[in-house]
Amino acid sequence: MMNVENRFSKVELMMNSIIVTVILLITAIFFWPSSNNTQSNSIDKTKIQIKVIVKRVNIRKEPTIYSKDIGDVYEGEIYTVLEHIDNSDYYWYKITTNNGITGYIASDPNGEYVEIISGVIDRTAPVITCNKDFLLFYNGEINYDDVECVDDYSKCYLSYDDTDSRYIKFTAKDDDGNESMLYVKYYNVYNFYDNYFENNKFINSSFEKINQEKETIIKAKYQLKKNIPSDSKSINYIPIITFFDENFNEVDLITTKYNVDSLDNDCINNANMTLKEDYINSDLVSGSYLCINYYFDNTDSRIKYFAVGFQGVENYNKDNNYFANYYSKYYIN
Repeated sequence: MMNVENRFSKVELMMNSIIVTVILLITAIFFWPSSNNTQSNSIDKTKIQIKVIVKRVNIRKEPTIYSKDIGDVYEGEIYTVLEHIDNSDYYWYKITTNNGITGYIASDPNGEYVEIISGVIDRTAPVITCNKDFLLFYNGEINYDDVECVDDYSKCYLSYDDTDSRYIKFTAKDDDGNESMLYVKYYNVYNFYDNYFENNKFINSSFEKINQEKETIIKAKYQLKKNIPSDSKSINYIPIITFFDENFNEVDLITTKYNVDSLDNDCINNANMTLKEDYINSDLVSGSYLCINYYFDNTDSRIKYFAVGFQGVENYNKDNNYFANYYSKYYIN
């Protein structure tokens, strides 16, 4: 009787095992992750793939070290990169594991946890090149034909900001967000014909150029565009003229003279650079003319460009003292 019961117990145990096995097989068939969403350790040259090169790396739900830890990857495993995000601390790679976990693994740029074994992730900033030491813009016509943007892996987008009076800041970006900058010096130069006008919010300038055999004369009239009270103006001012060669190096030892001829009657200064008697103790009103006649020897072959200006009129100790040092644009000799 005991033997019969033992046989029935063994049969029952065997049947229970078979039932559990069938249930597990059905569960695996219906609930195991689809092979379409899994990774394999085979290398696919058509995709960006990485290989884990340290013992273990956490999988995070989001690309931040503060995000939830949802799994791990291990040394030697290969994953296709679904997305990559770079920040200042880590490179993040979005992956899907063989058991269906999708998340981000990190690699330290200074000591990487993974290596790229297939495809390219562009982390190289575009290169900005300028074919010249500086840019010349003639008569207000601006172009950047000599500046180029080069990127080996993607399209390069070049933009510029010329708010600085001496340099233009060029910025290059590519499709992956890599960025580089280059500052290029520039000069606005103008052909000086018989007459020329130069205006800004502080002053109106009119120039007349007279070419003689060995001498050039620039007759300048500077019209004030704001009132200057008598207690903040200077009586004397100093003319400035500066010469440059073709590379914009300053050329010195050029013979110059000022106000050799008499000035127009509407000028508020005398030929000796001093304000006329009528204006010494009074305010200088907007619309008043300061006049300078610049003379220079034009036989020196080094001279390619020049600029003119003056110092004075308004005291140096005043704030926003524009008239204390006015300088014009560059002109072609």
